[in-house]
Amino acid sequence: MGHEVLTCGMRPHLEYQINQSVIHIDELLNRLPGSFKPDCIVWLDHSGPVTILGLEDCDIPKALYSVDTHHHYARHAAIAHCFDHVFVAQKDYISHFANCGAPVSWLPLWASEYVESSEDKKHGVVFVGTLDRKLNPARVDFFEEIKRLIPIEVLQGHFPSIFPHAEIVLNQTVKGDLNFRVFEAMMCGALLLTESSGNGLLDLFEDSTHLVTYTPRDPKDAAEKASRLIADRETSRRIAAAGRHEILMRHTAKERAKTVEQVLLNIKKRPATPARHIGAMINLLSISLYAEGEHPGLSKSSSTLALQSALRALSEGHTFRDSEVEQIIKCALRHDILVGDTMGAALIERFYSAFPKAPIFALLKLRSLLNSGRMTEATSLSLEIAPGVAPQETFAIAERAAGAFIEQTVRK
Repeated sequence: MGHEVLTCGMRPHLEYQINQSVIHIDELLNRLPGSFKPDCIVWLDHSGPVTILGLEDCDIPKALYSVDTHHHYARHAAIAHCFDHVFVAQKDYISHFANCGAPVSWLPLWASEYVESSEDKKHGVVFVGTLDRKLNPARVDFFEEIKRLIPIEVLQGHFPSIFPHAEIVLNQTVKGDLNFRVFEAMMCGALLLTESSGNGLLDLFEDSTHLVTYTPRDPKDAAEKASRLIADRETSRRIAAAGRHEILMRHTAKERAKTVEQVLLNIKKRPATPARHIGAMINLLSISLYAEGEHPGLSKSSSTLALQSALRALSEGHTFRDSEVEQIIKCALRHDILVGDTMGAALIERFYSAFPKAPIFALLKLRSLLNSGRMTEATSLSLEIAPGVAPQETFAIAERAAGAFIEQTVRK
């Protein structure tokens, strides 16, 4: 559309290859080829943490595209504080971004490739995707029941080689998400039979005109509708043709690019708020968790950076919500076990000094004093926390409180 765009990342099809797990935005900008200096940055969600660090302090306007919002809405809503605009693929989750401080807009997925339809329909009803009981037991159960009711082919492969040759593509979602399969099946000229779900499906398409829906988690309903449509080829092909036409008119990559362009042409840097450091902390904690098995060094360094981000939020006067306090505590306790130092304990003491009336920080400071052998201070603090209660009882409560957080985040 007349703009100079540079794609960056670790995947082989991207123009600029980042050959490390994480990189700071300043280092990345300095490495970019030629004289390329971006006017804006767009982070495309790939269901993992943001691996470009320092975005919270970058002066270039930035947009976040949250695609797997149905899996990661809490983390994305926190990270959104680091961005100047947020696109959300799953419409029903937009409300979770209400407090992120940035403009939020719905940007549904699209047909990822242009594909010609085909009159050669060698498949009847197909599903293209993974059936893995460990990942999605409900999906496996659903298709096992479907197989007992009607003939269906469950295939793996690139959709353009299969969908154009299918009468019906059966779609099943993970959490009612509006997924790529919706758009890709209709692009290919197959009739889409998909569960009736939210996230804008019926805002974009009309049931029985562009596609056909079945009751979610109801294999009998899906099978009955598939059988009826296979038997009525005239109706099924008419709906398939209408669906393809709707995709070509409104749901191609170019149509989505027009929407993105209008936002990026007018994007403005938002005022910096302390909440951006909480977003950075939660993202860094995610990196640490993702990296723990294969990249222990990265896991430890990300954990340390996460604590530093929490401290920056405290220093800048952030008003902490309960959910953020919980993340800070988990991060601090996990850090000291993972790294083997007391930086997390020191952070908790800083938070206790800032919020001395918060019981959880008092208990965790008490545990820290006990762990470091400072019995006199621990006894004095226990009597402040619970006057008239034997210190040993309060010590036990502190240990249980810390243990609960550790069980949730460190040992799982």
